[in-house]
Amino acid sequence: MEHETALSDSGQEKIQDCDYQIEVAASCSLSDSISVSSEVSMSKIPHDTIIDILSRLPVKSICRFRCVSKTWLHLTYEPHFVATHLSRHQKQKLILSSNKSLFSLDQEGPIDDDMLPSELDYPLKGDFNNEWIQMLGSCNGLVCIMPQPEAFFVFNPSTRESVRVPHCPMSSHADHPEEVGYDVDVHGFGYAPSVKDYMFVNIYKGRFVFIFSLRNKSWTRVQDFPYKYLLNDSETLLKGAVHWLCMGPGPLPVIAALDLAQGKFSGLSPPESVVDSNSYTPGVLRDCLCLLHHNDHERQRIFWIMKEYGVKESWTKILIAEPFFSLQPLCYWKNTKILAARNRRKILLFNPRDGTCKNLLANGLQVPFYADVYVESLVSPNFRLS
Repeated sequence: MEHETALSDSGQEKIQDCDYQIEVAASCSLSDSISVSSEVSMSKIPHDTIIDILSRLPVKSICRFRCVSKTWLHLTYEPHFVATHLSRHQKQKLILSSNKSLFSLDQEGPIDDDMLPSELDYPLKGDFNNEWIQMLGSCNGLVCIMPQPEAFFVFNPSTRESVRVPHCPMSSHADHPEEVGYDVDVHGFGYAPSVKDYMFVNIYKGRFVFIFSLRNKSWTRVQDFPYKYLLNDSETLLKGAVHWLCMGPGPLPVIAALDLAQGKFSGLSPPESVVDSNSYTPGVLRDCLCLLHHNDHERQRIFWIMKEYGVKESWTKILIAEPFFSLQPLCYWKNTKILAARNRRKILLFNPRDGTCKNLLANGLQVPFYADVYVESLVSPNFRLS
């Protein structure tokens, strides 16, 4: 879900300045221990006005202001407030896994070619068993990670709240190896807006599919995986469904979409000209499903963007002049350019108008790294008060 508002530079500066003054005023009220009998009583400010003001502030400020009063504490946990805040803060940040650490990178920062990542806290940080932090997707500010083998967490990097996903009850199916079609488990994470639930997916050995509901805190077995096999374990969340690239019943590849609310699969067709199943990299750009096709014969790369979800004829081609291998589309940079990770070693910025690109430097980030995007939010993985 993406919300965009067109503002002039001066208008944006006024809003930012207003937010800054609100934050400073609230900080002063805390540091100076202003009493309830202050000259301006908070009780005289309309409730809707308080919601409107607070929902425009960054997560860090709101978390700090929760100690102002019990009213503000409860208010900022209310589902309506959390949803309002999320709708007003849709700027995406990069989250990168590198050398047993997680980093955040603000791609909306003022410096375009030299950026400084910020290290994040995460569950099991510092544990000597950590070999690599695998990221399994993000949605509405929640990120799913595996900091240790078979230890899955859904956590909010902005509020530091987390919940551990319990072990999947799949042992009863492990005695039938002839029924499985993949040598490892495949996982996914996403949000089902129709039931307002965040869900973790486990495809056991490429055959048996289980979904864990964060709201109900329970596992459910759903439709078995109906396709031949997965082409890779990279998943993409869009429209309440988790998508994987796989081989269909026929000779051509298909995009398998698991509807999280219904627990059922459907197939989406890739562009007709793309038939090499080993040359796909999936992603989401501006709430549209996209594929990066590696065309080694023509020495170029192509972004395919499905502008109308589920409509095969809506696939649109964007050429990239540079012949890069293993590109992962991440997001749009300031609504004009495409941000992508290359070979888990570089962050690139592409201009879709002429296909040119530039390398963005992330100081202190060790390679290789894995990248994803998230937004700062107040969404709790524990479903507090919801």
